[in-house]
Amino acid sequence: MNLLIKLVILFLLSACAQEPAPVHKAKVLSFGTYVDVTLYGVTEERARKAILQVEAQLNVMHEQWHAWRPSNITALNDNLRSGKQFSIDVDMLPLVAQSKKLYSASNGYFNPAIGELIELWGFYKDDPQSNKSIPEASVIEDYVTNLPTMDDVHIENDFVYGSNSRLKLDFGGYAKGYGVEQLIRYLRKNGIENALINAGGDIKGIGSVGKRAWKVAIKNPKTEAPLAWLELKDNESIFSSGSYLRYFEYEGKRFHHIINPKTGFPSEGSSATTVITEDAAVADAAATALMIAPQEEWLDIANQMGITHFLIIDAQGTLYCDDLFAKRLQLITTEQQLTIVGALTQI
Repeated sequence: MNLLIKLVILFLLSACAQEPAPVHKAKVLSFGTYVDVTLYGVTEERARKAILQVEAQLNVMHEQWHAWRPSNITALNDNLRSGKQFSIDVDMLPLVAQSKKLYSASNGYFNPAIGELIELWGFYKDDPQSNKSIPEASVIEDYVTNLPTMDDVHIENDFVYGSNSRLKLDFGGYAKGYGVEQLIRYLRKNGIENALINAGGDIKGIGSVGKRAWKVAIKNPKTEAPLAWLELKDNESIFSSGSYLRYFEYEGKRFHHIINPKTGFPSEGSSATTVITEDAAVADAAATALMIAPQEEWLDIANQMGITHFLIIDAQGTLYCDDLFAKRLQLITTEQQLTIVGALTQI
């Protein structure tokens, strides 16, 4: 009888040891921000291996896609400006191909070809707040007159060539989302079905936390406090863009890093945007495009890019969103009012 009791106790202890710990969290520095990885429903050892692999992949992405330090992107740009046809790295081809499609769908507001313009504005440095000047208006005008776009990047099979000598690809408004999407695919491929990746407030979630949905905050661009809360559905990405992220001040005026390719100057009108769709790369690009676009183009661009929800905050703090997003948002205070600008067809 004593032996039977001991065997039962050993069995129960063994079963408990094999049960997965509920939540595993890790913080990784990459893409100039902290990337938080949260996993649910896996063992501690499995979570540790997955997080190490995520960190390794993030480090590779950061090195390959850096806009101004030697990287795959800078090498690609050197080749594009030569005008000669060349073979492109197999890992870079999907990045370039998708960005061409997103450029067209955004009515040209998402334009990764304007790296030279972003550099002119002094954002090719880790600390842009040290900037002491802005570009001459004549220099900006000349650039916009000969504006390079993603239509100047030509793909023929596995070969690429450029048709504008000012081409300089910069995936700062897109690479983070593309990277998050790849990481989620890696986790799913390895049997992890419940995870949340938060790259400095840009988030994708799959599955849930037990019986609860992943709950995320939308930042208030004017304060550190959240503006609203939202429960994510399975496989949703929620990405934001804002004038408060990277900027410098010159002669009493703030100049931020989101440049309107059609004017050559930092975008005006909106202070922050938040979008939801499944593909994190699309969400990243759309958040940038809608930050720049005028209000009369918001619905068209969102529909063309396949966005399911959007929230835009103008310079005065007025909130605009689509009709279904208004039902999902849990605003922190009743003082915030939502202005519904219409319905999206991509539901």
